[in-house]
Amino acid sequence: MDVLLEYHAVFRPEDWRQNILLPFQVPKGYDRLAVRLHYSPKEVRDPAIIRPQIEECVRKYWPKGTQLSETDMEEFNCLYNFVTLSLDCGGEYVGCAHRHPPEQTIIVSAQEASPGFAPRAVTAGEWRVVLHVQAVVDGEVDFRAAVFGLEGGEGDDCIPAV
Repeated sequence: MDVLLEYHAVFRPEDWRQNILLPFQVPKGYDRLAVRLHYSPKEVRDPAIIRPQIEECVRKYWPKGTQLSETDMEEFNCLYNFVTLSLDCGGEYVGCAHRHPPEQTIIVSAQEASPGFAPRAVTAGEWRVVLHVQAVVDGEVDFRAAVFGLEGGEGDDCIPAV
């Protein structure tokens, strides 16, 4: 197994709606490519933080004059930080993982690929991970990602956590 990319960042609310391009070189063909990501915290539950944001969204996106009751507000007890990724190779779109789990492993190979990704050979050349900072509710979100080239019988159990 070869480490092809390691990335660490701290995202803040002002990073919302940014796309971060992470090009990396694949020096040779591999049997499989694995992308690991992890970020935290996922959930924000502090009412002092989430209530003003929910009220702002109601003003912006719900019918004019809509008011939420205290019972309604109790149902909105959590907001989520959300960072997603897509992958391309040589300008060709390979797929995307716009899923909520804060820890994910994405696999691409000629035979199979994780949901949202197209199976394709892992060939030498320039590849790119694109991070999409969908939501940073408050404070800081610690984000880590790594890309690994796997050969032969190297299974998912050999892919290290990030």
